[in-house]
Amino acid sequence: MPATAVTDETPGHGREPGGRRWLRRLGVLVVVLGVLAATVAAVPALRVRAVAAATSLDALGVPVPRPFAAEVTTGQRTIAGVEGAWFDPGPDAPVVLLVPGAAPEGLDDPRIVRVAEALARSKRAVFMPELRVYQQDLVVDDVHDLADITLELALERGPVLLVGASFGGSLGLLAAADPRLDGQLLGVATFGSYVDLLGVVQAGTTGTALVGDRAIAWDPHPLADQVIRDQLVDLLPAEFRAEVVEVLDGERDPDTLPEPIRAAYELAMNDDPNRTRELARQIPEELQRRLAEVSPVTVADDIDTRVIAMHSTQDPAIPYAELLRLGDAIPHAELHTLDTFTHVDLALDTPRDWWDAGGDLRVVWTFVTELLEAQRT
Repeated sequence: MPATAVTDETPGHGREPGGRRWLRRLGVLVVVLGVLAATVAAVPALRVRAVAAATSLDALGVPVPRPFAAEVTTGQRTIAGVEGAWFDPGPDAPVVLLVPGAAPEGLDDPRIVRVAEALARSKRAVFMPELRVYQQDLVVDDVHDLADITLELALERGPVLLVGASFGGSLGLLAAADPRLDGQLLGVATFGSYVDLLGVVQAGTTGTALVGDRAIAWDPHPLADQVIRDQLVDLLPAEFRAEVVEVLDGERDPDTLPEPIRAAYELAMNDDPNRTRELARQIPEELQRRLAEVSPVTVADDIDTRVIAMHSTQDPAIPYAELLRLGDAIPHAELHTLDTFTHVDLALDTPRDWWDAGGDLRVVWTFVTELLEAQRT
């Protein structure tokens, strides 16, 4: 009977059975992953970036496993006389003061709630105050409240990081200029915020923002022009608002308006960006003052804390030019540009959406990393 040659290809000889080989390779993979996990855990910078990646996706509403996330308790608190929502991962967690924008849902806006929960799972206590801006009422009282809240939170848990979306970020910048917050504020982070309300008026009414010697075109939301006009009317002295509304509605001749109020009307109807600031010098002094007191550019020299700002070139609510204006006004600010977000929203419904948003997701990751780095635990 002829002998059978034994080679490396002979079943059962010269190599492990398939099942055992698979188990060995799985074991190697587990060891490698364990080493990587240990390395990430041991190196603070890597750990922060890993947590920031999960936090970013979580905040955008993308289901992502977070096995090491903190357990969070939620409820209501009153801080410095202001009620708000409280997200607490534990007594030793540093605090983020999170300020939504001028959305009617306010603290119930699902977008800002996702952000609050994502940060809290990353071991940051989050307080979201109830402010007037959620009803599109842009007043300096909100700025004072934010400063008072920051002081009380700092006494309780140490220096605070203030994070604001849209108008909320603008209010945060204004609060940061309060000298009482020296040493109590780690920084201000903004997303889709403005620094000069008159610059927003300029872009909204003319389609162009002038920043230094740069002219930046803006294609706003169809309702942006009306919103801007409504804000201007709300900032007018109360005794003139009804008359201006009648003129804007075509029910009254503009020539019947008193001269300073007529200038306010012309500012709202102006289509020449080069005339915006000239007209603004002619409007009632009270309106000039109210525009200035809600514009961070007027207190930029007093903002010594760290500033991190992110804005999309496709923002239809607040012009991207405001990010450039922020950089001019606060040279130490760290600026991040997005290209696919619409204001503070991003759709990730299809593989193509993910492909198109790849660059923006990396920017958001960097932005969130910087937030977490400011309060590394």
